[in-house]
This record gives sequence, C-alpha cells and structure tokens, in this order.
Amino acid sequence: MQFGISLIMRGNDATPEHFVAMAEKAEATGLDALWCSAHIVLPPQVRSGYVMIPGRMHPEHWKERYWEPMSVLSYLAGKTSRVTLGTSITVLPMHNPFEIAKQVAEVDQLSGGRFVFGIGVGWFAEEFEVMGQNFHNRGARTDDALALMKKLWTEEPVTYQGKHYQVENAHFAPKPVQRPHPPIWVAGASDAALRRAARFADAYHPVRPTYAYLQECQQKLARYLEEAGRAPDSLAYAVKLPLHPQDGPPGEGQYPSEGRPQDIADTIKRFRDLGVEHFVFDFVPEHYDVAMDAMERFAQEVRPLL
Repeated sequence: MQFGISLIMRGNDATPEHFVAMAEKAEATGLDALWCSAHIVLPPQVRSGYVMIPGRMHPEHWKERYWEPMSVLSYLAGKTSRVTLGTSITVLPMHNPFEIAKQVAEVDQLSGGRFVFGIGVGWFAEEFEVMGQNFHNRGARTDDALALMKKLWTEEPVTYQGKHYQVENAHFAPKPVQRPHPPIWVAGASDAALRRAARFADAYHPVRPTYAYLQECQQKLARYLEEAGRAPDSLAYAVKLPLHPQDGPPGEGQYPSEGRPQDIADTIKRFRDLGVEHFVFDFVPEHYDVAMDAMERFAQEVRPLL
C-alpha cells in the first residue's frame, strides 16, 4: 500500500515555506506521495453544489489564496528526491489540453519520473463560466483531451483528429520520463466517470467512498473494463480520505478515518481488503500544524498497526 498526503494548497497556511516543510516531513516519515488540489478562481457560488458533499459551500479560507498545482509541484520537484508528486485533482475540461499535457510532461521531467496525473471533470459551473469553458460538454471534452494527451506524450510528430481537439503533424516536447506516460487517475462519481476510468485510467480515484459504494463501483468497472478490452486487474484503486487522529472514536458526521489510531488502521485495512492500493489523506481541519502533527502520528501510531 502507498500512502500520500494532500498538501495545504489554500488558505493563509499555504506558503512556499510550508510546502517545503510538509514535503520534507513526508519524506522523513516514510510517506509515499504529495498531492495537490486545484481551483483557479472562486466566483460567488450561487448554483453549484459539490456532488460528494451536498450543500457544501466554499470555506472562507479557500478565498484567501489557492495555489496552482503544477507551480507547486515543479517547485517541490527540486526539493524532494523520493516521493511521488501528483494532482488530486486537475479539473481537465477547464484547461487547454495542449498546455496541461506540456505541464505534465515537464513536471515529470523535473521530478525524474515521479508524477501522477489525477483528473476530474469538475462541478463548479460558475468557475467554468468565468474561464470561458462550456460546463455542459465537459465530460465529452475530457475524453477527447485524454485521447489527445496520450498521443502528445507518445508520438512524434503528433496527429490527432477528435471532435473538440485536432492537430496534424505537429511536434511536442519534452515527452514525459515515464513510458508510455505518467499514470492517470480518474476521479468522479458518475457512470460516465467510471467508463472514463475504464477507458483511460491507471487508477480509479473516488473521494470519501463508503465500502458499499466502492464495491458497487468495482462491479460496474468490471463490466466497463471488459467493454474496453482491458483485464479486470489492469485498473488500480486509489481512495481519498480525511485523516484526523484523535483520542476518541469517530463521532457523528465524521468519517471512519477520523478517530483513534486503531480506527484509522481498521479503515485502511477494510479498504485494502477491497483491493485499494493507494491512499490520499486530506487533513482535518486544514491547517499546517494539524498536518505536521497528523503525519507524525500516522508514522508513529497508525502505520505500525497495518
């Protein structure tokens, strides 16, 4: 099993000094990966709701600052030597896929082949509107973009004719270090997201799934993988969970990984038994001191129980 943490990318605790300190702590405590989330601009949230947490509004600290993942990961590529560096997640259809493909390749080069590309289609319609991107066809554009990006990373020169993106006999470099390309993780809760994972992904990346939900997704993915001509074991599972070591068991409204070290270990074991190989931990609450303490407690109190 591989364990990674979400860097604090938003709020006043998100500083270059804290990025480096968290990265150094992760490497020192034996963690395997650093992950970055992303939003570009936060217009007033008047219509959109976060599908995984109904009724959730943007916390105020998101508005203080929100760093872009490729900038932070490029910076940390030169400050780290071992940990995987990844996005969890990039909202792909909010971007030009040629630019994102170049950024992925360059971070992979700068890190010596340590990058993982986590993507989703997004949920915040107001942000799409500000960015001048169509919210309603974002799924189709994401599929087209992923097919294009795989060509950009593996062929030279590149020709691609899709519905939304086209290129003919063009040159694109540098290519990624990893071959054929960095691993792709696909997030999302819809059937369309599961089909996307079956077609394009190296791992399916659900956020805060229940055990029953993950099993349901695995049953659907078995069918979709077969339809895509892939083996059932060709897709890994990478879950994103809150990490909150505390003195008592999970309380009302808390996730099973918010509790005593044994509660957290038991949660990880249950997901392991369902085939999960990768864990991405969000810190609760999202503060620098909390993150540093949680990493130490995970290394000293949780990992020995696994």
